[in-house]
Amino acid sequence: MAREVVGQCRRTWRRIGVTREDAAEMAAELTADLDAARQDGRDPQSFVGGDPTGFARAWASERGVVPVRYLAGRLMLAALFGALPGSFAGMFLVFGLPSDGLAQVLGRESDAVDLPGWLDICFWAMSVAFAWTGTLAASSAVLRYHADAARQITVRVLAAWLPLAAVGAAGATALVARHWGYPYGLGVVLAEVAVPLATVIASLGLARVVIVRRFRPVADPARSAQGAMVF
Repeated sequence: MAREVVGQCRRTWRRIGVTREDAAEMAAELTADLDAARQDGRDPQSFVGGDPTGFARAWASERGVVPVRYLAGRLMLAALFGALPGSFAGMFLVFGLPSDGLAQVLGRESDAVDLPGWLDICFWAMSVAFAWTGTLAASSAVLRYHADAARQITVRVLAAWLPLAAVGAAGATALVARHWGYPYGLGVVLAEVAVPLATVIASLGLARVVIVRRFRPVADPARSAQGAMVF
């Protein structure tokens, strides 16, 4: 049982980027602690709180041996999935709700509902809020999974940066649509959603790179000889 716990911890340390030297040192300490706990009548699972993965992640963070990595690709992918529900909800509310097809499904004899402009704005605002919340939640989750030391500052920066990026992307898309005379169709609608979304996700990855480059050189003096970069 102790060997299984140590093995799970080793796999967790490898996943979050702990060096082999630090992982070996921590594994040796953990093995000794588990042996001592067993002599006191405690089983290995209880010693790590029943969660070897969480125990390993928290211990590595406390010791400052988790390197700050870019993780931009994983962060962008997580943010994309986090933003999709809100984005599709906005598409449905603005484009699907007043459609003739939905009117027929609902059994309405009249044509599609003509929504007032202020309601369109409210629907878009709700969609943006849900997409923003989903993006931040997904970004925080993937960084927490990797025990990233820059998780909190990354989320704070993204919380302020993403709305600005979204407004800029939406404004640019609106200008392009105006230039082409506001064409309509499924492809156009998808493009009007996909282009701003892709722009925001790309800016998220760029912001993460800037954050890591800005704070990565700040090292713990006690570990600088080993090249461990921490906040």
